[in-house]
Amino acid sequence: MDKTKLLELIRSLTALPGGAGREQAVAAYMAEAFRRHVSRVEVDAVGNVYAYLGQGERRVMVSAHTDEVGMFVKHISEQGYIYFEANGILDERVLLDTKVEVISGDGAVHVGVIGIKSRHLMTPEELARPVNIGDLWLDVGADSAAAVSALGIRVGDPIVYRRHFDLLAGDRFTTKAIDDRAGCAVLLAVAEALAAAPLPYTLCLVATTQEEIGSRGAKVAAQRLKPDIALCLDTVPAADPYTPPQQSAVRLGGGPVIRTADFLTHALLGSVYSAKIVRGLRAAAEEAGIPYQEDVFRTWTDAATVAYSGDGVPSGGVFMPRRCSHAPVEVADIGDIANTAALLDAFLRRLTAEAVEDLKKFL
Repeated sequence: MDKTKLLELIRSLTALPGGAGREQAVAAYMAEAFRRHVSRVEVDAVGNVYAYLGQGERRVMVSAHTDEVGMFVKHISEQGYIYFEANGILDERVLLDTKVEVISGDGAVHVGVIGIKSRHLMTPEELARPVNIGDLWLDVGADSAAAVSALGIRVGDPIVYRRHFDLLAGDRFTTKAIDDRAGCAVLLAVAEALAAAPLPYTLCLVATTQEEIGSRGAKVAAQRLKPDIALCLDTVPAADPYTPPQQSAVRLGGGPVIRTADFLTHALLGSVYSAKIVRGLRAAAEEAGIPYQEDVFRTWTDAATVAYSGDGVPSGGVFMPRRCSHAPVEVADIGDIANTAALLDAFLRRLTAEAVEDLKKFL
């Protein structure tokens, strides 16, 4: 898939609301898009979307998550202000004066603005305090709880960043939810590229749910599929002017990132990726002339639940650099995303049933 087509695909995917646990719009889009290339598509009870290609006893799972960070309506005041709770890991600083969308039960989209006490009215002590999500409110233009109710907004409704998409210089662009609609776009590119390929194994492309709150959908998918090996597609923070290389040396425009390990210490969550699959991804990239980067990172991905499901699933991870993580203005390079699709295509075409069997073995 060329970069122009891939960019338009990401534009469409990032426009959809899909907070964790409320990914219906994205799941519906993925199911319809998969069906253009694949005859067998399924959706499970938690919203994971499965597309099956090839045939063979061995199973290879490739996943990317559909959800984005967001919020839930927590309280509606008598004055019509909406208070909210985080749905996923948010940096409260990026929420200030941000446009968002509240998705009511009937599917209607209500635009609102997150507010905070005016700078003109804040004391030095208030300015020195960290931003707390409990100090923020959402204004949808209503002046009473009854007016909010009349809009159809209720406690528990999901909130996501306001949709937008803007091109930057060169191959860069900015939008919400690049994490991980970029991965979803790569899944669709792989489905298109390999639809007619004579794969000697069953390839299961899975758009998973609830990654941002603990990779819950991926756990269900792995239990359902019982894959022999798995690959996880996601994004990774890229270096910026204030990030030292010992924290992240990943560059925008440097190509996909092949990961050795990740671990979120305080949550005891993460993965050590299969050494054999890591070597196989490197070899595929080098053979195809695809630029790539490598990392060990402090985070978790869907591999955290896939790799340790059932009897264990040897897993690999391929990640796309992006800046401004979990913000309404994430930044990525379409060349990195196109090269990620190319790397997956190269790796999956090289696999034989015997190779899958070997990758499944620890020794």
